[in-house]
Amino acid sequence: MKHALTIDHLALQIGTKTLLDDVSFVIPEAALFLILGPNGAGKTILLRCLAGLLKPTAGHVEIHEKAMAWVPLSQILPFGFRVRELVLMGRYAQHQGFAQDRDRLATDESLRRVGITALADRTYNSLSRGEQTKVDIARALASDAHLILLDEPFSNLDIDSTLQMIVLFRALRAEGRTLVLSHHDLYSVSELATHALFLKKGQVLNTGPIAEVFQAPAIEAAYNVKAIFHEADKFVRFESLGRPD
Repeated sequence: MKHALTIDHLALQIGTKTLLDDVSFVIPEAALFLILGPNGAGKTILLRCLAGLLKPTAGHVEIHEKAMAWVPLSQILPFGFRVRELVLMGRYAQHQGFAQDRDRLATDESLRRVGITALADRTYNSLSRGEQTKVDIARALASDAHLILLDEPFSNLDIDSTLQMIVLFRALRAEGRTLVLSHHDLYSVSELATHALFLKKGQVLNTGPIAEVFQAPAIEAAYNVKAIFHEADKFVRFESLGRPD
């Protein structure tokens, strides 16, 4: 199996606080890979290290793909860029500031796939957080990058938009792209992911194919909750264990 990313003994320490501790795992090509864990586990920090936005104290990240795109949780832009302009910027590696018809066509197709064609002439900062997330996803699509890193992409989306993005992400994976997401909604994990990693207090608890790792013991260890799977209905519910973590 080919890998899109190899993470080897990654560590990050700021002052006396250890944020990532000896993190090692691989992400296969064409995977839909979720980074799971409770608040403060280090999900976003790990993702930012993978994206090259944070420099680890030790270890290294080996990227096997030629191009990578980054989708932040949220951002405020200092200028009044319109949506179409921002998505076109995703293709800068292709047009180097001199956009051609093929770049504009790729931009329009990305807007269409994410379902935001109607927002094309709006300014980014005038949009809701959920709409901004869709713009950031469209820009990543337009880049043609085969590796896309997304920080909590569903956090600002309503239920309909979430379902649409799940369909889109699965389609992108079928096209051969690798998607790596920090994620917090355990109810959608089985439907969404091919692989996952459980992170807690900066340490890897478990990682691998979703059918192997998304099990009650791993969920309890990471989140301090009891997971009850209803196999017949493909449904899972959770109960608090009511004990300090």
